[in-house]
This record gives sequence, C-alpha cells and structure tokens, in this order.
Amino acid sequence: MNELKLPFNARLTFTLFSIILVIYIAHTGSGIIVPMTFATLIAIMLLPVVSRLEKWKLPRGIAAFLAVLLFIIGISLVALLLGRQMAAFISDFPQLEQKLLAFLSSTQEWVNLNFHVDSSTQLSYIEKALMGTLGTATSFISQTFVSVSSLLIFIVFMFLYAFFILYYRRLLVAFLVAIFKEKHREKLLNVIASTRSVIKSYLGGLVIEMVIVAVLNTVTFLILGIKYAILLGVMSAIFNIIPYVGILTAAILSILVTLATGAPIQALQAGITLFLVHLLDSNILFPSIVGSKVRINALVTIIGVVLGNMLWGIPGMFLAIPIIAIIKIICVNIPEVQPWALLLGDEDSHHRVYSKKEVVAAPPPPPIDENQEKKI
Repeated sequence: MNELKLPFNARLTFTLFSIILVIYIAHTGSGIIVPMTFATLIAIMLLPVVSRLEKWKLPRGIAAFLAVLLFIIGISLVALLLGRQMAAFISDFPQLEQKLLAFLSSTQEWVNLNFHVDSSTQLSYIEKALMGTLGTATSFISQTFVSVSSLLIFIVFMFLYAFFILYYRRLLVAFLVAIFKEKHREKLLNVIASTRSVIKSYLGGLVIEMVIVAVLNTVTFLILGIKYAILLGVMSAIFNIIPYVGILTAAILSILVTLATGAPIQALQAGITLFLVHLLDSNILFPSIVGSKVRINALVTIIGVVLGNMLWGIPGMFLAIPIIAIIKIICVNIPEVQPWALLLGDEDSHHRVYSKKEVVAAPPPPPIDENQEKKI
C-alpha cells in the first residue's frame, strides 16, 4: 500500500500547527507537566538506589519509598543549613536596607560630582533597569508558587510522582512497548536505555559539580570574611545550574548583599570570586564532569533557557538542558530526524551522528522477557 505524499505546504502547515499545539499544551498544562518532569528526573537519579534496595530483597514499594525518603532528608538537611543564615539575613534586613540606601546615596553624589548626572536622572535609569528584573521575580513568585501553600503542594506532588514513577516503572515501559509496532521495539528500548543512562550521568555529574562550586564559593567567602558566606556560596552554586543567566544573577545578588553587610572592597572581591570560580567551572569542572554526558551547542542552550523561561518561568530554565538532551537522544536514534541531532549537538560530535556507534548508543536489547523486565 502506497503512502499518501502530501505537498510541502501541507506538511509545513501540519508541522507548524503541531509545534504551536505542543507549546500551548506545555504552557497551559504547566501545573502538572513541571512537577512531573522534575519527578521524572528525580526518579531517574534515584533508580540505582531503588535497584540496590530491591537486590537486598526489599519489596519494590518499600525500596521506592526509602529512596525518595532519603532524597527528602538530604534536601531537608541542606534547607536547614541555609535556613539559619536566611533567618539571620531576614532579621538583619532593615539594617541592611538602610546601609544599602546610604551607599546608593553616596554613589549618586559621586556620579553627580564626576559625571554631572543629577540624582533624578540616575533614579530614572535605575528604575528602568530594575523594573524588568523585579517584574520577572514578582511574576515568577506570583505565577509559579502564588503562596507558601502552593509551594508545599508543588513539592508534595513532585515527590509523590517520583515515588509512583519508580514503583510503576516496569508498567510504564510495558505501556510504551505496547503502543509501538513490533519492528520499533528495539529502537524504543534503545532510546529508553540511552535516555536513562545519559540523564542519570548528567544529573549525577551536575550534583557533583554543584557541590564543588558551593564548597569553593563558601570557603573563599569565609576566608574573605563575607557575611552570610554559606548562604551566598550555596545560592550561587544553585543558580549556576542555569546556563549563562544563573551566574549573572548570583553575582548581582551576592554583590548587593555584600555591599549591604560589608565594605565595597568585599563586594568587589565577591564578584571576582564568583567570576574566577565560574571560569574554573566552565572550562574544567563542567566539561570533565558533565559536558561529556550532554553535548549541546551554546546557541541551542541559550534558546532553550529562554524558551524554558517563557513557558514555565524559573523552573523551565532548570529543565531546559535535560529536556533538550532527551530530544537529542530521540533524534539520534531515529534516522528520519537525525538532522535535528546535528543542529542540537556541538561540532565535536556532529561527525559521529550518522555512525553506527552514535545511532545505536547502547547495545540493541533483546525482546522483553521476564528476566529483562525485572531489570527495568
């Protein structure tokens, strides 16, 4: 039976319509898609722990519950560590605000004296520059979380989704196998195995990189005598996950806080520290720990971060790289869309996209039997 060949205009129309429909669904369904995506990433990261617990003869439900519980305990310990400094920062905020206003006033006088720009003109410039940043932050808080209660609901459902994904992972794989034709089974299982391997390695490397950056930032801030060193060091490491935009945001916040709590020279030192650590991270840590797992060029990375922010706000910026990595894995393993893998990858990897080793990123899996199903 011959397939109907549609003209180019019709195929282009259907493609554009499909893209618009996907974007619309992703935006309107962010309430469930965002926590589900985070939960999927957490489940992939916790899968080795669950597998280890199951090898110790623990039931699947108990193994999944213990893995999620250990993850929650780890996150809670970090939150408690930061919570103490955050509480001190909030209690000192009125004094910090007065000191920062005094510094801004002296800066305005210096600019007026040396550059002949009066204070009202300076305020208008500052207002225009800050409105976008403050507006984005306010929009993020109001649209994503709305209140503390919605944040708690978001976290609770995220961990519930992660537990059920771990518990029903074999059922989910069996469902995917069932909806595809028999001839696509090997390719489907290969995509699943490659996605799980790459995302697990990427997330593990990202956590290691974040810990190293947090330690470097915190130790340097402590040596320099910067107040709230642990809070600023860990916060900068977390923001560093967002490519390009994160380090700029962390530097601005750290400099402002340091200006309000210490001398201007310390604020300069804080900015230089973050810049030097970022250079070390981007040129040594990230390429050796994370970069080998996900090869995505800088242009696609920036576009992905911007689109993620437009769709889902700050969470979308965090999710952009893992989602692009999954899309690239799918494109690499499907010959019809392999040119998109070229577009997403970097120049070091594009020569291997069409090679057998790249197309089949993992050994072709045999048909699912009972023994193999237990390993999923």
